[in-house]
Amino acid sequence: MVNEDLGEGLVPAGHGDADWVTAGWSAILVVTPFDHYQAILRLEEWDGEPGPEPEDSRGPWQDDVVTVSMDCFGNGGSIGLNQISAGWATTGFSLSHPGRYHVRLARRNGDAEKQARAAVYASFDEADWNGAAFRKAMDAVDVLEEYLIRFWPAM
Repeated sequence: MVNEDLGEGLVPAGHGDADWVTAGWSAILVVTPFDHYQAILRLEEWDGEPGPEPEDSRGPWQDDVVTVSMDCFGNGGSIGLNQISAGWATTGFSLSHPGRYHVRLARRNGDAEKQARAAVYASFDEADWNGAAFRKAMDAVDVLEEYLIRFWPAM
């Protein structure tokens, strides 16, 4: 995620193998194990620190919730996505005020999706991983990793 008003090229520095989130001045790097990637992304702005992640029927949140800080300055406060290999995407999400924000990132269903995709890989010979049947089987995986990302003023 990048503050669109500050432009491209503001990607956080490298990360360790165990880290899934790294924050830079105006960007947050989220690392995922997936190449064939779709995810559910929910962005929220709060007036103060939010409570625990909501419980619902889509599964429990993982224990590795991370809180970082980032600057969101500029006219629009727009938050965009740089999907690295897939390019830039807009989220349609903007913060209401410029400034420094705390950002809490939570995720779920990553392990279940990883297991489902591993089962697809295991059911095909490696030589067939670029074929139409493999892509169709990957597209049929109905478990998606989900991210809940909440912003609130750092004051």
